[in-house]
Amino acid sequence: MSVRVGAAVAQVPVPAGTPLGGFAGRLSASTGVHDPTTVRALVIDGVGVVSVDVCVLHEDTCAAIREASGLADVVVSAVHTHSGPAIGHGRAGGHDEAVHAAVIAAASRALASASAGAREAEVAWTSVRGTGVAKDRRHPERAIDPPLTALRFTGAEGEVIATLASYPCHPVVLDASNTLVSADYVHPLRVGVEKTTGAPCLFLTGAAGDVNTGHAAAASFSSAAAAGRTFARAAELGGRLASALASAFWEDLETATARFAAVEVTLDYAPVDAASLGARAEEWLAAQTSADDGYRAVLDIWIDWARHRRPADQASPWAGRVGLLDVGGAALVTVPGEPFLAVAESIAAARPRVMVAAYSDGVPGYLPTREAYPEGGYEVEDACMYYAMPGPFARGSAESLTAAALRLLGV
Repeated sequence: MSVRVGAAVAQVPVPAGTPLGGFAGRLSASTGVHDPTTVRALVIDGVGVVSVDVCVLHEDTCAAIREASGLADVVVSAVHTHSGPAIGHGRAGGHDEAVHAAVIAAASRALASASAGAREAEVAWTSVRGTGVAKDRRHPERAIDPPLTALRFTGAEGEVIATLASYPCHPVVLDASNTLVSADYVHPLRVGVEKTTGAPCLFLTGAAGDVNTGHAAAASFSSAAAAGRTFARAAELGGRLASALASAFWEDLETATARFAAVEVTLDYAPVDAASLGARAEEWLAAQTSADDGYRAVLDIWIDWARHRRPADQASPWAGRVGLLDVGGAALVTVPGEPFLAVAESIAAARPRVMVAAYSDGVPGYLPTREAYPEGGYEVEDACMYYAMPGPFARGSAESLTAAALRLLGV
């Protein structure tokens, strides 16, 4: 039995001067567009999957897209490019309300178009390793090889209707010196797939909280251009992933009607020690005297957060959801925020053919594994300040996402 599938792509104009999200050390708003900001929609048996070429989406934005769609349900995911317009209501950058409204409108158009064009489709699955793109940014000595996973939807005449692909790697080939709007390596990946298939490609970034293309998080604090973090490098890596899909073995699935389910999750904040924070703020003030402009901008954000933080804001946990779209024995599991790769590995181990997409239905910050907390570092301690959140998430939050996903998978 086949499913009914439609796909569509809508572009969002991003004027020069729009704030970009992703790098606290970036010193300029956008100066132009390298590749267009897109909103992409896939509708499978009345359930929508939306990807948006931005760094962060607030859960309220995702809810607005969902509520306006008229569909049974919609999952909304940020690609997490660090060279896209900032529309996260102050999380990981500023907020441009005009572009924000345009994104919501584009999502409505894309979902409506995908729904209108839905037709019977067969489904195939692939999982590819050995691409060599993803690196453990917290432990560079550790070799990792996460899978590039994808679903391909094909019509009655053998034509491809859409490809849904996912890979866990931060789209941060481009650094804070870049001021051109771009989806980073995701753009050439999608272009490569679309040239091969003649159909839209939706890309969902996996659990990449501790994964990028090979540099520490602190390497992005500077506004200076770094060697190798270029559009040419993004094209090479994105092209490598597209080529891997083109040469992959695809497993045809016996499909039935797609099934969607979601469970609510609440995440507590870790206590913030006021004395320790005050001491760190003094260190940041002292460091500003010798910092370059980019790092000084980062320190400004941290100092401001320390000065204006309200402990009472930590009393209410963050609320979001974990989703499951089951299609013919292949599962798309969607989780919010920036969980570490181990979260996806634990979920995917539950059964065959599991794709885990992060940054979905809200991006409130990093979700490190329990083991990472004693190590500290940017993801554990500091990122919450650029995210303008009440504090870091409590130890065990990532594992609560895993538990919710496993319940949905019936494990």
